[in-house]
Amino acid sequence: MKSQILVGWFMMLPENHQLLLSGNKKENMSERKQENRLLLILSVLLFFCGVLLPEFIGFLSSDYNSMSNYLSELGAVEAEYSSFINFFGFFPVAIIALTIVLILRKRLYEYRLAELGLLLLGIGIFMGFMVSFFFPCDYGCPVEGGSLSNSIHNLNALITYLVEVTGLILLSFGLKRFPSNQTRFLVFVATFITIFGIVMILNPTQFEMKGLWQRSVEYTTFALLIFLSLNLKEQTVN
Repeated sequence: MKSQILVGWFMMLPENHQLLLSGNKKENMSERKQENRLLLILSVLLFFCGVLLPEFIGFLSSDYNSMSNYLSELGAVEAEYSSFINFFGFFPVAIIALTIVLILRKRLYEYRLAELGLLLLGIGIFMGFMVSFFFPCDYGCPVEGGSLSNSIHNLNALITYLVEVTGLILLSFGLKRFPSNQTRFLVFVATFITIFGIVMILNPTQFEMKGLWQRSVEYTTFALLIFLSLNLKEQTVN
């Protein structure tokens, strides 16, 4: 009797294994749907907190021009809406961007260089906005002199852009064998725009347009994260 039960159990193993795989597949699909839903929500929040809100606050602020003033000037010491933009703009953007990257990097686990690049990009954005939150620049964000907070703010800006550019370059090279031509192309374009924008920010002749060039850098990285959030699927190396 026991031997018959044992034989029957062994005969059922493939069926049990198939049921187990089917259950795991359904569970993975459910997790992926939840993950995609979270990425969609985070993308909307990133666009709202990182783009719409700063432009709206900039419009409300007197003596502020989006073309010639840095984004961080909105959160500068004694700026009209500094507390509001710092708490509802800069701080959430830092958290949201890093969270998006930490979710997306798992989908690049077979593209190690690209995974590292994406992680550096997220860290760069996090550093830029989180340090701006804790160490706002002085009013007008002077390049030289000012308070200790202003000096930390300016130094962090240089480090942030270096980290972001390094991340984008690694991401571009790391995706050379990625199956999606659209993704590879958009990452390359984002890398080019970011590097070009930073060069123009550092160009003294473009001082009156520094706000525009900085926005081209920040908004391009936001757009890239949003695109990847909505389109990046788990791929294997060809």
